[in-house]
Amino acid sequence: MQQKTEKTVVHIYNDVAFKWLFGREKESRPLTKLLNAVVAHDGLGPGFSEIEIKNPYDESQPLSKQKQGILDIRAKDKETGIWFDLEMEASSFTYYPNRSLYYLTGMYRDQLPKGRDNYYELRPCFGIHLLKSDIFFGDDCSDWFHHFGMLNYKTHKQLNNHLELYYVELNKFLKAVKKKTIKWGELEQWSDYIAKPQDPSKSLPEYLKTNQEIKEVHEMLRTFTQNDQLQEQYRLHEEWLRVQRTERYAKQKLQQDYVHALKMKEEAEREKFQAFFLLQEKDVVIQEKDVVLKEKDVVIQEKDQEINRLKKLLKSKIDGTAS
Repeated sequence: MQQKTEKTVVHIYNDVAFKWLFGREKESRPLTKLLNAVVAHDGLGPGFSEIEIKNPYDESQPLSKQKQGILDIRAKDKETGIWFDLEMEASSFTYYPNRSLYYLTGMYRDQLPKGRDNYYELRPCFGIHLLKSDIFFGDDCSDWFHHFGMLNYKTHKQLNNHLELYYVELNKFLKAVKKKTIKWGELEQWSDYIAKPQDPSKSLPEYLKTNQEIKEVHEMLRTFTQNDQLQEQYRLHEEWLRVQRTERYAKQKLQQDYVHALKMKEEAEREKFQAFFLLQEKDVVIQEKDVVLKEKDVVIQEKDQEINRLKKLLKSKIDGTAS
């Protein structure tokens, strides 16, 4: 029984599972609804209707383990001409915003072949990133949903909507769920479903059953877990993710040890400087005491001389009186 449970539980942030569920041309309805949920979350985005996936999932070709330069799902809306790439990242990193902007601008630039300057043909590009780990930190970045665009710093007026970036931090979302601060909508439903391990042999919770596309994806997962080739690709990618997590942890540990060593060195240097400074202070005090002692010696000598002078004077007076 335990073996069956382990086999059927799926982490949707796994690239194999995610792209199989949302990256197949014949099953683009859930992808469309997910995209609309993201761009409509703050009420600023357009709606997508008919999606053309430019790099559809090919079951005959196992996914590469190399992520560099590869978009998870690149697609175009046939009606509006808007381009987008959808990324599902199990482990992000410090420069992830740089990378996501690099992909976005590359997609914008690739619309025009070299030698053509028909800039009026350029269509908006949207980068949508679902992140298992956090990339924004601080009190002003506590929200789990982030939308960035080209705005005037002073007036906040939009230049245009040609470069839009969306980030959904699933870890922060789950924390907000625990704190019961979530106002449930479509994106919240999708975020909840994607962020948690899913077992297609079990029914959806009641708060997700109203979302028809999530129900459709849940049904698709049953097919996914029954396909041996997909399961093997999934297993291999899970293993790769574990290796990546281990390497990342080892790197973080080395960085922490290095920072600790630097702090220890700085502390030792500080103590050495303080000891040197204290020795200097002691030398100064000793020198000052020596000066005081010398001054006292001079005063004593002067007093001795004065006493001797007075003795001589007294002696001379006594001798004069006696004569």
